[in-house]
Amino acid sequence: MRLSVVVDNFNYARYLREALDSVLPQLAPDDELIVVDDGSTDASPEILAAYARLPQVTVLQQANQGQLAALCNGLEAARGDLCLLLDSDDYFLPGYLQRLRALAGAWPDIELFFCAAQVGGESSASVRGIRRMLADMALPEGPTGTSRWSTVSGGEYVGAPTSGLALRRSLARRLLAVRENLPDQMPVSTRIARWLGIPRHSHTAARLSGDGIIVRASSVAGCRKYHSATPGFFYRIHRSNAFASIGRPGRLYLRWQRSRQIVRLARTALGLQRRPELAEVVAEMGQRSRPLRLRRRLTMVRNYGRAIVMARGSLLGKAGALLRALRCAL
Repeated sequence: MRLSVVVDNFNYARYLREALDSVLPQLAPDDELIVVDDGSTDASPEILAAYARLPQVTVLQQANQGQLAALCNGLEAARGDLCLLLDSDDYFLPGYLQRLRALAGAWPDIELFFCAAQVGGESSASVRGIRRMLADMALPEGPTGTSRWSTVSGGEYVGAPTSGLALRRSLARRLLAVRENLPDQMPVSTRIARWLGIPRHSHTAARLSGDGIIVRASSVAGCRKYHSATPGFFYRIHRSNAFASIGRPGRLYLRWQRSRQIVRLARTALGLQRRPELAEVVAEMGQRSRPLRLRRRLTMVRNYGRAIVMARGSLLGKAGALLRALRCAL
């Protein structure tokens, strides 16, 4: 199985070498490393010029277009069977590619793999906040099932930050086919940004996150996912980290508001306009993995409750389905 690692970079010269050097020793002879530089104005181009001379490395330069465009352009160029994503301020942990290669071979029907993170960084308070957030999202090792209707009804995020995502080429092609219908430019209003402490200079205030779009659009597309509970990457928290450096109120707002925006875009782009049949929602609930935290299980129950209410079906059938949904929290 051939792997393609796609690294997106914008002005992270101080971290870039560590990210790339975490990938290179793990590549098999047929694997490739693609770095997309999103118009950096720091020393990144000079650093990448040296790596571009290596046989397995391709460097793509583009005018600044944002994270999503960088990831999509990297995926367009990728030739691997499985495409791994990596933000250039993070790095892969040893053994991650070998483990992922084995998982992809053992689970041929899985289209998106995501893994746990090892979190660290400059601010202990921010690190603690991100660890809590990821712990609340935690799932057991194994297939997660499909999550289309819990995502459509409540914006559920079944995935990891960018550096923990790996897509089959088939899924990448499906998402790339509708990329023009998934715009990421959706600025937060100046007043809300000020109230919630979201820096106006941050791209998070102007754009939807690339991983948010990829994870939720893949759910809306109905793809099957697998969660690896073993950390596969170091998630670096620092002042320039767009999402992690924002306070809890701002993060909660962005997760709520932006998830709704992304779901609307994904439904339109993928042509999913109809209400589900009740049987579809019940079938999806029955094959979902059970979140480890009660809070996440209750959120999943709420999402499926909404999906059941909006589904096509009898009132008696919906009452029975709601009872099934409640069992997910037990």
